[in-house]
Amino acid sequence: MKNHAEETLHDYRHGIEELTSYLPEATKDYNRFTGAFFEDGEVDRSHKHLMALAISVKDGDEASITYHMDQCVALGCSDPQIYETMGVAAAYGGGSAMSQAVTVGIRTLKEFRERS
Repeated sequence: MKNHAEETLHDYRHGIEELTSYLPEATKDYNRFTGAFFEDGEVDRSHKHLMALAISVKDGDEASITYHMDQCVALGCSDPQIYETMGVAAAYGGGSAMSQAVTVGIRTLKEFRERS
């Protein structure tokens, strides 16, 4: 049985596949464009995904919170790094970002940590 985080991640990936079937070139171009910015450079991939997680929390974007949380966990980000990142988002984004951090963010992190 999948947890909520896994279902959200599955739905996101399935949606990308469906969009790709209708708009293959645009989706490929989008993925190439965004993927280039998440490669290691002066800032490593894990920190880039932590930044994207903060933006996702601030924006209240559950699918992006889930995607970037998955990447943070896969890239070895620690729980304290993730919690601090969500705290920065809440400090910047106020009450709505705090709500996303303490509901979607924490639940998603715990579900991904438990899946191993």
